Amino acid sequence: MKTMTLMACLMLIFSSCQKEDTSKSELWIYTSMYKDTISDLKPRLEKAFPGIKFQWYQAGSEDIASKVQSEILAGALQADVLISSDRFWYEEMSNNGNLHAYKSPKTKDISEQMKHAEGFYTTVSIPVMVMAYNREAVSPEEAPKSFKEMMDPKWKGKFSTGSPLSSGTNFTTMAMLQHHYGWEYIKGLKANETISDGGNSAVIRRLQSKERPVGWVLLENLLRFQDKDDRLQTIFPSDGVVTHANVMAITNKKGVDRTLAQKFTDWMLTVEGQEAMTRSYMYSPIPSIAPPKGAPPLSRIMAKSFPWTKKFLDSVTRSRVDIKEKYTEIMFQ
Repeated sequence: MKTMTLMACLMLIFSSCQKEDTSKSELWIYTSMYKDTISDLKPRLEKAFPGIKFQWYQAGSEDIASKVQSEILAGALQADVLISSDRFWYEEMSNNGNLHAYKSPKTKDISEQMKHAEGFYTTVSIPVMVMAYNREAVSPEEAPKSFKEMMDPKWKGKFSTGSPLSSGTNFTTMAMLQHHYGWEYIKGLKANETISDGGNSAVIRRLQSKERPVGWVLLENLLRFQDKDDRLQTIFPSDGVVTHANVMAITNKKGVDRTLAQKFTDWMLTVEGQEAMTRSYMYSPIPSIAPPKGAPPLSRIMAKSFPWTKKFLDSVTRSRVDIKEKYTEIMFQ
């Protein structure tokens, strides 16, 4: 009887160890990265982390935020690592104690303005919002030179953007321009019958069809067409481009070992991980990594961009819901 009891105890211990090992061999990543970027990463991660099962949930930044908040409220947070473009949400998450602080040694060359001072997140890639036009509908001489110019009545019925209500990069762009030009700028876009709908791919479709031959759109979307559609012409606005941060953070799961998540974030900041970002036509935040094919150097982009000041970051983090409500009131009511 003693032998049987001992064997039963050993089996329970063995079973418990097996469950613990299984939980450590799986990592859930919630991300707004492109599906082809994830496909590029998968075999490289499998090689770098043999025996680890990477689970992916891919959606827009707003959908990711909603899913994570629902999981937190239910006390069943599944995500281990978050990678998406709404930096203001990550500020909220860190303020609310929902992120795990980790200062990866790989972040040492990343600019301080691109990472959290206490290590709650870091930028893993840099999308850049520029403008574009269809040269079959707008000549280079006529093409706009700045974001601010889109208030001019001559662009009535010709301009479009993605929706700041569903796209993280479009929200950040709108918030940055509103911060600098006030709500009069948004009212000017409304008066010019600006279409504000969908994501960056929707802006590209409207450019190509000439429904709206001018738009603001991510540089990475334009670079994907550089050898396919030479009608699409890029404008680097004279008042500055809007840089963005695809932010990477580790969630704070109480009592769950974060070693694997930390190793994953380290790997994403290696040359191999960063080159997957530049193959998706986004800039690396690490200066030694070459820019995407067809893109100017990051130093030139940063020299002519709207600044990410602490005042701007704190202001929008506090007021992001109010900003969206005000934008909706102006554009859609």
